[in-house]
Formats: sequence, C-alpha cells, structure tokens
Amino acid sequence: MLEFAALAAAFRRMFVSVPTPAVHGPAARGRGAAADDMAGIASAPPPQPTPSPDPQRLAAANQITAGRLWKLAFAGPSQSGDPPHRRVRDNVVAKLSVDALDPQYFPRRPMLMSQLLRAVNDPKAASTRISRIIAHDPVLSADVLRMANSSLYRTSGASLESIQRAIVVCGVDALRAMLATAMLRPVFQATGRNFPRFPRLLWTRTEWAARAAELYAMESLRQDRFEAQLVVLLHALGPLVVYAATLDVYSRNAHLAPSSELCAELIATLGSQMSLRIARDWRTSEKLLAALGGEGAEPLNEALQVGELLGTLAFLESQTVITCDERRALIDESGIDGDAAVRVWAGLTAAA
Repeated sequence: MLEFAALAAAFRRMFVSVPTPAVHGPAARGRGAAADDMAGIASAPPPQPTPSPDPQRLAAANQITAGRLWKLAFAGPSQSGDPPHRRVRDNVVAKLSVDALDPQYFPRRPMLMSQLLRAVNDPKAASTRISRIIAHDPVLSADVLRMANSSLYRTSGASLESIQRAIVVCGVDALRAMLATAMLRPVFQATGRNFPRFPRLLWTRTEWAARAAELYAMESLRQDRFEAQLVVLLHALGPLVVYAATLDVYSRNAHLAPSSELCAELIATLGSQMSLRIARDWRTSEKLLAALGGEGAEPLNEALQVGELLGTLAFLESQTVITCDERRALIDESGIDGDAAVRVWAGLTAAA
C-alpha cells in the first residue's frame, strides 16, 4: 500500500504544472450526471432470488389438484368403506410395509441408465458417442426423437430425424432430461384390466410435471435442470407400485370390484413412501432422497412440488377437467411467486 501511495504521489507531482481546465455548462452537467449514474449502478442492490412459496400452501394446492387427477384416473365404483374393501386396504398396507418388498411390484432400474448418464455428464464425450450408445436400443432411440420433436422440447419448425441432430439442436442438458424420461416410460405401460388408463394418464401428467419442474429450477432456483426432472420422474413411480399392489390384492378377491375411492386413497397415503423406497433401492443421490423425503430445506423438493402442481394443472386443463380461471386460482392459492409462475407456464404451454 505504501509503494502504491508513493507511486500515486509521484504521478501527481509529474502533472502538477499542468492546469486542469475548468468545465462549465452542459458538459459539466453531463459529466456530473454520468458520475451520478455510475454511482447509482455501483450502489444498486443485486437481483433478489425468487421468494419460495409457503410449503403448507403449496402442499394444500397439490393435494386438491392430485385429488382431481385421481378422480379422473379412477372413474368407477367407490365403496371403500365396506368391510371387504377395508380388508383389501389392510392387506395392501401390510404388503407394502414389510422390509423385503415383493419384487413384482417394484420397477427395475433401467440397464442403460448408468452408462448413459456417465456419457452425458462427461464434458469430453462427443455427441457421436452419446448417439451411438442410444442407438443400441431402438425403442429408446425412437422415444428420444419423439420427445425432441414434441411441443415440450421442439425449438424450430424443422423435424429432427437423428439422435445426433437432436443432441446438437436441443443441447446436452435437454438430452439428459429426455433420456431419463425415455428410460422410465416403459414402466408406465398398462397391464391390468381394472383402471387401465391410470398408468397412461399418470405418465402424461408426469411428462408435463417434469418439464415444469425443469423450467422452475432454471428460472427460480438455479438448480440442475436434469435433477429437477429426475426427482419428478422418481416420485411418479410410487403411485405405480401402490396401483399394482392394490389390483393384485383385488385379483385374489374376484367377487369384489375394485373401488376407485380406495385406489385413490391408498396412492395418496402410500405413494410418496414407495417413491422414496425405490430411489433408495436404485441408490440415487442423497440430494434426490432428501427431496423425495419431503425435506423442505432441499431446493429440489420445491421444484418437485411446483413442477407437479403446474404439470398437473396443465394436464387437467388440457382435458377440460378444470377451467383457466380455476387453474389461476389454484396457482394463486399455492403461494408460488406470480412472475415465476407466469414464466414457467409460458414455457410449459408455448407450443402446446
């Protein structure tokens, strides 16, 4: 500091004989205004992060919206209070509460997931290498192209006809999200005779919700967009497990028609628990486990909750189950920041 001060003093002495011209009139005012502007810029506060919604308000709005979704999925008789149906409920709870769960209910982790995610996470991995890996699975390849050309991801009018082109146009971040989605889609295939539309409906809603979570994380939380999508995809697996276990118990009581009310009740009660157990079984990250476990301090949990709410609302509105006014009222009730909600909704429905 002393050396710097001495150097500055020497420079002042070198130029002391040079008079500084006086500046008057507009130029002086302009210089002063410029200085004031610079001072204003220097003192301007940094942009504030988007305020997080109140967890209780957000959870309440999600509960209402999920109730409308399950009502749409399970249209049918609802005698859940009858003694035979109560016994079914008890059996399902018992089946899903044991330490060693029946593997027939639990989806296996996709075989290519680890290999694909390693390749996509590697900054040195060329797009040709990634496309080569995807090409080994024709079904996966077709699914990724379908999503790349869908309204949720398409960025131009031209169709994308190759995986390599999809990687170039959509980018690596979007590719990771599409891969995770494509790898999990086969799990949601309907196999039962009762309420066969449920897996398909849940999957369509989950695609909307995963995209909404990604957009919210990018706009408001600055979180990894892939993790925001993945936590939504994982959270949708629990309801599938409960659905499969419930229909299995009903199949052992052939005289009993499955109750739509009981199916919805069991999914609401046990779905999130089963999602967390699957994530643990698949050895996902602690960050994802915290989000699925409902830890409010984990930003990904906020992305999950907001994504599911906005994705479900978008799906229900597309099915004319709710009106535009109802959707807006529920978003307001949820406590999501208005500007963030508008931005995410615009991105979610831009090409729909």
